[in-house]
Amino acid sequence: MAAGLLSAFPALGNPTLPTIPPGVFNVTSYGAIGDGVTTNTSAISNAIVAASTAGGGTVEIPAAAGAYLCGPLILRNSINLQIDSGATLKMLPFGKWPGGSTPPDFITGSSLHDIEISGSGTIDGSGTSSGWWNGLSTSARPYMITLSSCQRLLIQNVTLINAPKMHISIKNKGGNITIQGITINTPVSPNTDGIDLVGTNCLVQNCSISDGDDNVALGTSSANTPTALTTIANCTFGIGHGVSIGSNTAGGVSNLTVINCTFNGTDYGIRMKSDDNTSGGSGEGGVAQNLFYYNLGMTNIVHGAIVIYSYYSEYGTPSGITPFIASTQTVDITTVPVWRNIVISNVTATVASGGIAGIIWGRIELPVTNIVLSHVNITAPKTFDVYNTYAAQFIDSQVTVPAGNEALTILNAGLTLTNDVAGIPGVTFDGLTSTNSLALYQAAVSMTANDALGANPITLDASALIISNSLSLPGSTVVNFVLGTNNVNVAHVLTTGSLTLNSTLNVAADTGFSAGTYTLFSYTGSFNGTPVLGTTPAIPGYTYGITNPPGLVQLLVQAPAPPSPPIFGSISATANGLVMSGSGGTTNGTFYVLVSTNIALPPNQWTPVATNPFDASGNFIFTNAINPGSPQRFYLLQIP
Repeated sequence: MAAGLLSAFPALGNPTLPTIPPGVFNVTSYGAIGDGVTTNTSAISNAIVAASTAGGGTVEIPAAAGAYLCGPLILRNSINLQIDSGATLKMLPFGKWPGGSTPPDFITGSSLHDIEISGSGTIDGSGTSSGWWNGLSTSARPYMITLSSCQRLLIQNVTLINAPKMHISIKNKGGNITIQGITINTPVSPNTDGIDLVGTNCLVQNCSISDGDDNVALGTSSANTPTALTTIANCTFGIGHGVSIGSNTAGGVSNLTVINCTFNGTDYGIRMKSDDNTSGGSGEGGVAQNLFYYNLGMTNIVHGAIVIYSYYSEYGTPSGITPFIASTQTVDITTVPVWRNIVISNVTATVASGGIAGIIWGRIELPVTNIVLSHVNITAPKTFDVYNTYAAQFIDSQVTVPAGNEALTILNAGLTLTNDVAGIPGVTFDGLTSTNSLALYQAAVSMTANDALGANPITLDASALIISNSLSLPGSTVVNFVLGTNNVNVAHVLTTGSLTLNSTLNVAADTGFSAGTYTLFSYTGSFNGTPVLGTTPAIPGYTYGITNPPGLVQLLVQAPAPPSPPIFGSISATANGLVMSGSGGTTNGTFYVLVSTNIALPPNQWTPVATNPFDASGNFIFTNAINPGSPQRFYLLQIP
């Protein structure tokens, strides 16, 4: 599964760019004044109308000593709104913005094609702690840029600051969307996402985004509006909530690639959040799948480096979620979020004081499935939680937490740990009894909990599982051991206490598997139970058994005894010569008869006198003429 997903991630997106006619319409020609005092709504709107009437073109906002104050603007087809270097297009402040409690958004467009917002200037949303951000609800604040169902859209190079609400909102069934080279630099503020993105064939690249909520957010509550084929590449993220999916995922999010990005001081790095919505909270669950995250660097993350969870309404910040809390959630069957087929590779992260390494927390009724963390290294104060998650793989990955803390905590999880890199230390576990399964490949795991392993299989291949406690495995637990040259007495369970074992023990052969004694369990206390030997390597003639010397449960592997050589049974003389017969040969196999007058000669100096087959019962008989002139003759039966 890991190899298949790792090789399947989509290539970088290449959306079709808009086509803008060559005409330029300078807003000052329509009466706009960049003095920070004049309201320019009509002048800039007239320039947009003039460009549209001409079939499209660039509406230019030139450099000025002051800002171009402006109210709501509506874009049209084939228009490039260009804010030149040294120019600032600024929203009228709170108190002067029209619309009262339902204010219109600043720059808008719907069902358009070939739209561009560009230039090296600034768009300022006039958001302040004494204005738009002063306790107003989200619905009472306008978007800075919101474009719905638009095709061939490009936003590039501009700087966006101080949005009243979201800086950029791309929604509904748009496509071929490119956002590149922009800067969003807004201080901590309420619900001021950098980019909310819904559409297909989208590319966000070479951007720097700091804001008051999600740096980038994907997904929608509209069930028929998917977010698909999206690439986020070469971006830097500052304050904010990281790259997020949700909370609304009803429309589905698929085929996302996040690659070559850095996060510094964000609340989260990778964040996926949703809920079942039965309690009326945030989040309407849908399917999020085929999600790929590559080559990410994270420093000073506030809450968690990797956060994937399906209980957003109940736990807005999933820190301190114990296995007990996770096990007591209610079960639902409607609008449940699905997280599956996720690859996170080559990620290095440090988490600040109070944060967690991460959490993968699916719903009890619908676990997260098929997730790979490969070469992921996280240093954090607290554990990485894996709850209600199956087919999860940690490959050559490391979670570093302070001494005495568990690196991984599991509940209702199917987890595989593989380590092919020297120097990665063992992993410490905690958790609750559930349907946990655990597979270890060249990995060492230690845990103090004696009840975290359920009835699902435990598999050890060149790995050790150390329980710093007594261990009692249910009779329904299956333990699989892979044994061979490289894991003699390594693939086993060590219990620093008593052992109760009634499990089925399956054995598979690795390279170099041979007859001998293999330690499967060791313990320091008492032993109770009767383990059952299940499947064993199908090697002809080998026999297997479980032995229980003090402190050990071992597998005894015995090879078959070598076959006895054929023997002469009788020798007699007849008129035809010397007749010799015997048994113990291979059915229909070939034998040779050699003769010599000197028994001390090596066999290669004896003379062959017969080549015959054994019969169906392995018997043989041959006749050799008697040589009266020979003082003595010795006969040798040779098998090829």
